Amino acid sequence: MQGTAPLAFSIDALNRATSGQATAMMDRIVERSTWLAHRAAQARPFRNADDLAAWLDTEVRSLSRDEALHLLCAHPELSPPDPSNMTSASQSEQGRLDLLALDAVAAAELTDLNRQYSRRHGYPFIIALHEHDSLESVIAQFESRIAAEPGEELARALDQVVSVMKARLKKLTGTDRSSRELEPTTVTSANSDGEVT
Repeated sequence: MQGTAPLAFSIDALNRATSGQATAMMDRIVERSTWLAHRAAQARPFRNADDLAAWLDTEVRSLSRDEALHLLCAHPELSPPDPSNMTSASQSEQGRLDLLALDAVAAAELTDLNRQYSRRHGYPFIIALHEHDSLESVIAQFESRIAAEPGEELARALDQVVSVMKARLKKLTGTDRSSRELEPTTVTSANSDGEVT
């Protein structure tokens, strides 16, 4: 179903939206995973933002392994070669720590870490950047997680995805007062990724 998502995100607007509109609204929170956004639309109504956050937490942690890998692989690596291919949410999150404007030495280091991690675990390294204040902090966790046991790392990666989703939800609903005002995005299709930050 096609439709235009409401410009302002709120739980009330999400609950009142058509299925297509609600899916498009949830695309702002999940990363290129319209199938998960659609599940959220089908799970309405939500009492409040905390209720939706709890649903996302439970849903992500109950995914099958194949679904979990599908979700993780939808996320970009850190400091990718072409940042313009990322969603606006990811661009904002990585840009806050200047990951999109690294010098040659730092960029080469991240490229190598991305390669090592992907080779070992089969999906991009995912970290909730809003929890970190410096690139050094991110690199330290990156290096330690490369060698992690695969099952433990899969669970940790999903934890990070949930943290990212919750942070995006807080920004969209205005409950994260430390974040800048979100620019509204118009979505013309339930399959568009109209995420904003």
